[in-house]
Order: sequence, then structure tokens, then C-alpha cells
Amino acid sequence: MHNKIAHTAEHAFIGSLQKLIGKTLHVRKVEHRQADNSVYITTPHLDLELIIRAQSEVNSLISTGRKVITHSFVSLGEAKKRFPNLRANEERIEKEFTSIRVIEIEGHDVAACAMDHANDLSECIFFLVKKVSKSGNEHEINFVVEKQAKETAISLSLKLLNICSDVGANFNTVENTIRKLKVENEIYLSKLKNLTKEKLDNIVSYTADRSKITIIRGIFSGLLESEIRSYAGRRITEYNTVVVIANIIQEFDDPSASIVLARNESLVGIDCDRLFRESSGNDGRGGGKPHFVIGTVNKQRVVDIVNNIVNAISNQKL
Repeated sequence: MHNKIAHTAEHAFIGSLQKLIGKTLHVRKVEHRQADNSVYITTPHLDLELIIRAQSEVNSLISTGRKVITHSFVSLGEAKKRFPNLRANEERIEKEFTSIRVIEIEGHDVAACAMDHANDLSECIFFLVKKVSKSGNEHEINFVVEKQAKETAISLSLKLLNICSDVGANFNTVENTIRKLKVENEIYLSKLKNLTKEKLDNIVSYTADRSKITIIRGIFSGLLESEIRSYAGRRITEYNTVVVIANIIQEFDDPSASIVLARNESLVGIDCDRLFRESSGNDGRGGGKPHFVIGTVNKQRVVDIVNNIVNAISNQKL
């Protein structure tokens, strides 16, 4: 992708956003890569609908071949006299440049910029926003132009058609269908969270005769992993306590079970990471710190592995 084409499209896009928002935007930086481009805009709020409306206007300007004109000025002040609404990174320009180049998209946008640009917007062929993300007050808008934009549009169309097929919707209903599925998922997740808490709270701990370590042991199926980890974190604040909980994955094609092995900081003689690896052997994946391990094992061996861990802890000499 030629940077001058992508950069010209970026100027047109920012110009369209500014018209829609009604104020000058601060562009912190623009990145051009082989596969795509990103513009970083500093503003508290940037609505997705506005971004798509700006995209639509840019493609309208491309179809009419709006002219791109380059102006030269001896100073930023002179440039602003000619173009009062000039968009410019003033600090950088005053530091790095002795003369000022202003790029005008006729009747649409003016910006101080040292990069090369297209002669008119028709060279951009097509402009497409791929992704929008936000961090603090900065919005990153990822976009493509020319042939890559057309190829991306085809790819996105295929993805949308696949999603429609998977959720049983069409182009007009897919958004509402996905919103409904999201609400249903949140309801089911809340129910699973409550069920997990109930199952974990009902575990009866016991103290090993030899090691005098309190062991909280359980083997479950289909519980919420995040709740198991949180539960283990809470329980190991108790003195001389070890938590060993396995959770069998319920997906039919997944042969795995997860294991959380954690211990109180006082039990420095127990290295959970080493103990997990020794007990699970070649079946074990994952690991962690000496006091907290998250791993996966083959669910056919989960009972044996949990028993191996518990026996090792029960026979531990403190």
C-alpha cells in the first residue's frame, strides 16, 4: 500500500469527522504499514455511527475525484492567515520544519503535512475502516484503501454471512439477534456463577493427620473457571491451607480438565508448580508460581492426578 494514497485518505477522513463533530480534532500520529494503517485521535468521545458516516463521505469524495492541492508558506502563522481552520501538530512543525506545506482537499479539509499526497482522491479508490479501539481519551482507527480495502470488504462480507448463518439471522436482523444472544449469555453466566459459588462453598475441608495441613479438595464438571480461581485465592489466606480443585471441561470435543493448586504463603515447603508437574507427568500443561498453579490435564486421569497431589501434601513434613 502506497503511503501517499493512504495518507491522503486519512486527511479526507479526519476532515469528514471534524465536519460531523463540529470541532478541530487533534491527530497525535498516523502509522502506515504494509497491510493496514492507523490514525490516533485524541478526543473524549468518538461515536461509531459518526465514524461510519465519515467513511461514507470519504468514499463519496473519492468517487467524485476531489482535488488535492499543495500550498507552501514561510511560517505557520502565514498559513493560518490563509486557512484559519488549519489542522496542524504545531509543536512538531515549529521544531522540525523551516517552511510549511499545507495540504488542501478542495472544499473539504486543510492540514499542515510534510508527507507526499495523491493528486486527487480518486487515486484512493476505496476507503474502509477495519477496527476502532480506545485507550483513555485516545481512539485508534485502523483503515485500508485501494485494492486492500476492497479485499477486506469482501472478507468482512463473508464473515457477516457466516455469522448470520450461525445465529439463524439475516442481514437486517443479525444485530438484534446478537444483542438478544448477549443478554441470554449474561443471564446464563450469572446462573453458572451462582452455581459455582454454591458448589465451592459446600466443599468440606479436612486436616491431614501427618502434615496437619488443611486440604480443600474437589472435582467438578462445567463450573466457571474464574470463580474457581477467585475461591482458591480467598481460601489460601487461611493458615496452613492448600486448595486442590479440578474442573472437567464439558465441551464434547475437549478432553481436558483444569486444575487449580494453591497454598498458603506459610507453607514454603510446598512448591505447587513442581508438585503439579510431578503428579501430572506428560499429561500436564500449564504451571505458575510456587504458591499458585493453574494447569490442564487429560480428564481421563484427573482423579488419579488429584489423588497424587493430595497424597503428597498429606505426607508432607512441615
